[in-house]
Amino acid sequence: SGAFKHVQKSNLPSGGLVFINSVSQSSNTAAVTMDNVFSATYDNYLLIWDATSNGNGDFIIHFRSAGGSPATQTGNNYSYGFYGMDSAGGTETIHSTNDSRFQVGHGLYNNTQLDYPAHSGFLYFNSPFSSTHNKAFTGNFINEASNGEHRSFAGGGIFINQTSLGGVRFSFSSNDVNNLTARMYGLVNS
Repeated sequence: SGAFKHVQKSNLPSGGLVFINSVSQSSNTAAVTMDNVFSATYDNYLLIWDATSNGNGDFIIHFRSAGGSPATQTGNNYSYGFYGMDSAGGTETIHSTNDSRFQVGHGLYNNTQLDYPAHSGFLYFNSPFSSTHNKAFTGNFINEASNGEHRSFAGGGIFINQTSLGGVRFSFSSNDVNNLTARMYGLVNS
């Protein structure tokens, strides 16, 4: 005889994603910002994006402060490493210590060479709003490279600064953002 234990709804695990904000850009611009998306409400956040440039630059993400100055964090506080493979079977790496931003992918095709998007991915951020410790991030992304390869990466990094962060800024190492859609979600603390 099998006995089933009754579990009250309040004892079930909870959690999930809560949509916070999105940005969309469909014409050439130097950078796109997404402010006021990090707060004390959540410890962890998920960013999902698709992007294309009007040139062959590398996709760049900066953090933005939560109301402080400078708004865009350009100090040498970014350390990161992403490892991947390309569709030709080669290995790809992106890494830096004490950088002024983090680079996500490299050798991107531009918007006249392929259909949107040339770059897409996601990143998880740990406690970006905290003003008492460094911020970690991890994720995966893929880009179509100007030599025809598809390059897929996984990895992460640390923002070594106790500044309370409020958002992110998207740009390319050269040329403009041609098309971008990005969405930020909070991960419910459970």
